[in-house]
Amino acid sequence: MGKRRLSSVQSSAEELLSAAASQISTKPGKSEIKTLIWSAGATSDLISSVPAALRLAVVHTLDSFKQSIKSSGSVDATTGGDTGLSCSPAVKKVRRSSRLKRQDKADGEAPPPIPGSETLDFQKKLQAYAYISQICVSHPQKIFSPSDLLPAVQFLHDNLVLYEFPALLSEVSSLCEFWWKDNLPERESLITQLLPFILSKSLIHGKKTDVYRVYALREAFTLFDYEDESIEDLRLLLVRCLITPVYLKTKEGRRFIAFIVGLNDLLLKEAMALARSQIPFGKKSVLEGYADIIFKAWRGSGDSVKVEIEHGFLQGLIDGAIHAQTKLFSASIRRVLSRFISQRTTPGVDKLLFRLAEPVLFRSLQVANSDVRRNALFLLLDLFPLEDPDVTKEEKDTLLEKQFFLLQKLLLDDCPEIRAVTVEGLCRILNLFWEVIPSLTITKVLGKVVDDMSLDMCNEVRLSTLNGIIYLLENPQSHEVMKVLLPRLGGLLSDPSLSVRIATADLLLEVGRIRAFQFNKVVSLESLFSSLANDHERVAQKITRLLIPSYFPLTLTPKEACRRFIALMRRSPVAGARFCEFALSEGSSSKSLLELLRFSLCLILEENSPSSDQLDGLIIASANIFSCIATQLSDKVKMELFSVDKLKSLLSAATSSRALTAVLTIASMISPNDLHGLRDRCLDFVIECIGLSNDLEKQGLVRKIHRLCFSCGWFTELCGILSSSLQSIASRFLVKFGLGMPPKVLQSLKKKIKLSGNISGRFGVLASKEKLTSYKSKSEKDLGLAAGIAWQIKDLIADDDMRKTLFQSPNFEISFHSLNVISQVSIEMCVRNKSFDASPIAALASLAVYLSLQKDDSEIIKNDAEDGPQCTNSHVKFPTLDNTLNNLLHWAEKMFNRAQLAESATPSSSIYNDTEMLKPATSRSRHKTAAASASKLTDGSEFKLDMPEAKCIENVMKMCSSILKFCADTTAMKLVDRNDISYLRFSSAYTRHVLSSMRGYRHEVSSFKEDDFKEVFYYLKSSFTYSAKLLHLVLQQSNELSTVPVEAFYLSNDLIDLITAIEPYFGIKYASQMLSIVKPWLPVLILGVGCNQLIKPRQQECESNINRPCRHHFPTWLAVLSNTELHEISKAGEEENDGSVSAEEASVFTKFILMVVAMLKKGSLRIMDAIGCVLLVGLDVGLETRDFSLVLGLVHFICVKLLGKEFTSWKELEQMTSYLQEIYPRIESEITNPSLSEDETGKLETAKTLLTSLWLNRE
Repeated sequence: MGKRRLSSVQSSAEELLSAAASQISTKPGKSEIKTLIWSAGATSDLISSVPAALRLAVVHTLDSFKQSIKSSGSVDATTGGDTGLSCSPAVKKVRRSSRLKRQDKADGEAPPPIPGSETLDFQKKLQAYAYISQICVSHPQKIFSPSDLLPAVQFLHDNLVLYEFPALLSEVSSLCEFWWKDNLPERESLITQLLPFILSKSLIHGKKTDVYRVYALREAFTLFDYEDESIEDLRLLLVRCLITPVYLKTKEGRRFIAFIVGLNDLLLKEAMALARSQIPFGKKSVLEGYADIIFKAWRGSGDSVKVEIEHGFLQGLIDGAIHAQTKLFSASIRRVLSRFISQRTTPGVDKLLFRLAEPVLFRSLQVANSDVRRNALFLLLDLFPLEDPDVTKEEKDTLLEKQFFLLQKLLLDDCPEIRAVTVEGLCRILNLFWEVIPSLTITKVLGKVVDDMSLDMCNEVRLSTLNGIIYLLENPQSHEVMKVLLPRLGGLLSDPSLSVRIATADLLLEVGRIRAFQFNKVVSLESLFSSLANDHERVAQKITRLLIPSYFPLTLTPKEACRRFIALMRRSPVAGARFCEFALSEGSSSKSLLELLRFSLCLILEENSPSSDQLDGLIIASANIFSCIATQLSDKVKMELFSVDKLKSLLSAATSSRALTAVLTIASMISPNDLHGLRDRCLDFVIECIGLSNDLEKQGLVRKIHRLCFSCGWFTELCGILSSSLQSIASRFLVKFGLGMPPKVLQSLKKKIKLSGNISGRFGVLASKEKLTSYKSKSEKDLGLAAGIAWQIKDLIADDDMRKTLFQSPNFEISFHSLNVISQVSIEMCVRNKSFDASPIAALASLAVYLSLQKDDSEIIKNDAEDGPQCTNSHVKFPTLDNTLNNLLHWAEKMFNRAQLAESATPSSSIYNDTEMLKPATSRSRHKTAAASASKLTDGSEFKLDMPEAKCIENVMKMCSSILKFCADTTAMKLVDRNDISYLRFSSAYTRHVLSSMRGYRHEVSSFKEDDFKEVFYYLKSSFTYSAKLLHLVLQQSNELSTVPVEAFYLSNDLIDLITAIEPYFGIKYASQMLSIVKPWLPVLILGVGCNQLIKPRQQECESNINRPCRHHFPTWLAVLSNTELHEISKAGEEENDGSVSAEEASVFTKFILMVVAMLKKGSLRIMDAIGCVLLVGLDVGLETRDFSLVLGLVHFICVKLLGKEFTSWKELEQMTSYLQEIYPRIESEITNPSLSEDETGKLETAKTLLTSLWLNRE
């Protein structure tokens, strides 16, 4: 039948049903069907014939539909849409067929049959019948009997599982839902297929509307017998609801789960088990969902279900919350319990919590395990007050007193975390339950919190104290007591911990918001001003917010507010300046701050100006204000405020570096075209730079000048002045000390630098002003000035833009060569110059590195490879960098040699017998010239060695640390050719020089001041790190087929010797700090000591003799190790005799050795074999020198600590085995020597016994 409107057909039931199939897919078609049925009268033939016709149509269509399914062999995926239970590739196939159909029609050909189209037609008919059934049953006049319609509806429901068409599924499920909700006859027969369908649909799609539908049908779930095996699939669907987010996040979903779990014990147990398994991994919303579900299930269930929930679930949660292994797990469990805790007013909940928690909670608060105590504490704070509602008031008070007793006891707990939680928890309890807690208990608790916990050693405890008190102040009833106690917390504003100081500022802000309090009664204004001036910006910002109502109130007129601010400036100029830095961000208006700026400038420029401190404070304050509001001002207003004349006046008025920096900060925010008048004054500051490297405020000033010069186009003049100053100083040094330099260097230093007449004249005036009050000589002043200029050059090249401009300067070559000369003098004089500064060395190194990174490095600096003493390697890729490194190492070598000659009248043996520390790279004539120069430097009357030896050692360390850093960085960046041996020799020579200096000045070292120790130890740590890094880089380039230079072995031993010497000379405090520095480099040191034994045997497998390490360089640490072992042996004997145990703490060196042993035991046995071989060489040396104490100590270490009695892997220790086979007979032979004393024989016998025991274990 073709598509016709229903109004055109006869109104018979058969025709209606036949036409409805084609109209059901559109909204107008559905509306027409509904109108036709609802408009028919009760006596019409259509109304009376619809139920029977509907039944027959449904039965016939279902039979045809099932036959179609059977004929296709399976459910045709192409005909069905998305059923809600499967994915939808079928939809895509239908779409492709539709496109083909349109294309074929366009071509005029008949469309091919669509697979499964017949099945789809049947489902559309069933959809129409379901829709008509729902229209009939929902007729407004109820003219259709539900009993007559039930057979058709029943057939539709019973075959729900066969449907694939989404619209059909939706119509049938809606029909069955309506039947149930309208309480129509036999509604129980229409849920067996409906409930699984809508339940599974809600689980798959996760839509809230589906959850609402399931919840609306919840009563239908009571009709099932959950003990029956046939209900298994539905039961599994119900259990899945507990892990489906849409059910846990919606109120209806939670209610549904709570309703379901109360229907059956098995469902309840499965639900609780599933919830319990999800707790460790559940998110906050999921856990809160479980909490709500369990509580509702408990509240709405009978006694048997309640008992199951209480003992089968809640009791386990209580125990788990206390004994959880992690804090996070415990918190997750408590979140599930939170619903019961928050509903304590519900009848029975308070009694339930007491009954479950009381038996285990109080006991757990006093156990030895700190994690259990912490978890129990959290639970107690959540449950507080834990009480039995059925007992008398006296018993309740006793229980409350017990809880406070335990909490106060936990305030003294050994675990800082427990103390922190307790103090914050107590404040929370006092805030919530102030009215019911006895006043005596409140006073006692608060006294302990304020007086004791605020002074706790742990930062977190002090922080929790402040946070707790801030929370407590929210209760107005606490204010009267806190008025007395809060002033005791004022000292926390100067606490070492930043977080504590921030919390103190928050407390003051909270106090300031309470009308009954005055914050200046808690912390004095002097302390506030000090913190505002000097503390971290987060603290200063909060203090600014606190002080604004008093010193720059928004409610007063701008003029009156400015007067208030001036009062602050008079009390503390630095604090007032910092106040202006944050005033805008803390609520002050731009308009009021502009008025304050004008007011401050008037005070600065008036004749009766304030004191110098106040002037500087006002200048800095003006700069801070201007920085905040500059973006909101026009250029005209800026020039009105700060003309060039005003800026000059401000520069003249400023007396400190910070104030000068502030003026230049203002200048940098004004158009550069208007600042030419400031150029000369800025360049003056650049030359006045003595002591710059140690003056942070002056560094800020100079950096600001550099940036201003660069932005205003004065950078060329700046470079010219710096180069001219360095050239003058270098020229004087060349003449004074007769230094030998290549001709081109001398020629470069004689070039005239062109400066403008004005600048040249000013520079000459500045150069003639030689203030020698703090300097002993002109040369020392020159070194100080050169150091300041070198610091500036190093700072300039750190900026990309400035570095490019500096390298393009015509005077750059002069600066580089001048720094060469100055660095040489600086190194030679480091032990004689009390004001030694390593900036020239650092600047020279930085210049060389950056030059090496340029594409045309050799063109920037033209080196004379033939004439220069350090330029013999003309083929090197980066000659400037190589030459600079060689020069620095050579000059340091000469300084070390002079120090060795000064220690002994006879020439001391070289550190290495077979080589010099640095091979001279100069010709013989140059060498003689250099020697003569060194003599002049040494014998100069200007530099007398009358400064403390602590300063000498510090200067050497400072100088060598700069050189070592240069070597390590260039090696790591692979900027130079292989020069590893020279670097290793220098590092070793420096390390031994430091050790020699400390031994030579032992009495001087013992009298060092704490500041001396800090400085020396700082450079000692730095130099150790750079030396270890160099060693690591050398070892990293080696493999089993390459040769490791013997210098790596020497340096490793020297560094361990240095570690050994820290404790005797610096004390255990600095030795412990050094151990933390050494720890990351421990593998490098171990490999360095054993490097030759690891590689050489592989290269010399054909040789029968053992490859022994060189013995001429005997490390000190082996002797110290032996003495340590002998000390342990003697202590063990004393303890065995008197039965006591020594409580003496192990030395830092002992801890270091134990760390080495632990690492060796975890690593490769080949490495242990190599280290053991080195120890056996030490033992060999002891036998040769007849030092039997050394022999016994090393044997004891090898047998007891390194290998141990249980060691059995001897096959991996080939070298040690071979070496022991040679040494053991020699020990036996020595024992038989009649000339030995009884003590010596005893030591050898003990060593033999240890080796025998070890050897027997091997067999």
